[in-house]
Amino acid sequence: MPSIVDRYLIREIALTLLATTLVLLAMVLSHRLAGYLSKAANGLLARDSIFLLLGLQAINLLTVLVPVAFLLSIMLALGRLYRDHEMTALAACGYGPLSVYRAVFLLAAPLALFVAGLSFLAIPALMEFQFEVLARARKEAEISMFTPGSFREVLNGRHVVYIGALDGRELRNVFVQSREPDGDLSITTGDRGHQEVGEDGIRRIILDHGYRYRGTPGQGDYEIARFERATVRVDTTPPPQDWQHQETLPTWQLWGSSEPRLIAELQMRFNSPIQVLVIALWAPLLARAKPREGRYGRVVAAVLIQAINLNLIGVGESWLSHGVVGPGVGLWWVHGLFLLFGAGLLFQYYSGSRGFRLFRRAAPSVAS
Repeated sequence: MPSIVDRYLIREIALTLLATTLVLLAMVLSHRLAGYLSKAANGLLARDSIFLLLGLQAINLLTVLVPVAFLLSIMLALGRLYRDHEMTALAACGYGPLSVYRAVFLLAAPLALFVAGLSFLAIPALMEFQFEVLARARKEAEISMFTPGSFREVLNGRHVVYIGALDGRELRNVFVQSREPDGDLSITTGDRGHQEVGEDGIRRIILDHGYRYRGTPGQGDYEIARFERATVRVDTTPPPQDWQHQETLPTWQLWGSSEPRLIAELQMRFNSPIQVLVIALWAPLLARAKPREGRYGRVVAAVLIQAINLNLIGVGESWLSHGVVGPGVGLWWVHGLFLLFGAGLLFQYYSGSRGFRLFRRAAPSVAS
């Protein structure tokens, strides 16, 4: 049963964790929102699906942000207690570092289980739903990309498209001005047409019964051609890659797989829960701020250490997915390094404390 002090420490860290997670989510989602709004403005995404996609992204980002927020919450909460001498008072009452670890791990254990549930169960299903929402939003954007009676630049300004009227999915009185690679200007008109996204993921306008004029501006040697059907490409969105959909695979399908990219995906799902537990090992000792120490110096150091961790995880995932290292090495070497780092902090703390106590015991005998 947690003591009163345990509950106090858990509450302080948990409240800071909640606030930090919300702040990090707001920062990342604001960037995602700007990207979605840009795509919606360019006609690549339906506006109605933006907030649904943001909600799905928020849940997906929790597996990445919760370990970082947990680290910051430990550094901020315990650092404040050390600077305000509350930890000194607790130590005088017999509440030492091992007791602090008990409170931290009482919070870290359910937090790691929560992140594991997201990584192994919730995120694959949500990612599958997210791909469906993106596909549906792209299809809906096919209709809403062009506004009747207005000109619109597409393909980075290469084409200027004018739609006279819109009847359901059918475009009427279409005018397309295009800049050709050789510097010529071409104008394509059609009585009617429609938008189409091919299997390669690229959107095109299919025009029926029209004319095409091509030539150099200022000269009278334009070529005129009549066509029954013409195609104009209006975006260069690359097709989705197969490897992106490995995130949607259920965890049980990843077990026992010999394919490197699936092994890397499985070990990445283990990464966030393990990170929470490893952070609970080394962060409390790093948070031991001195009374007159700067407020954010140790926080910056902790963020830099975690950045090194994330970079090494990225390197390990790349090595694993390309077959450079086997599953036995995988990402475990990164977790092992930071376990050694936490063990080193523990050894330094306890060896320093023991040496200090031995010095205090030996001092009177020397003086006598």
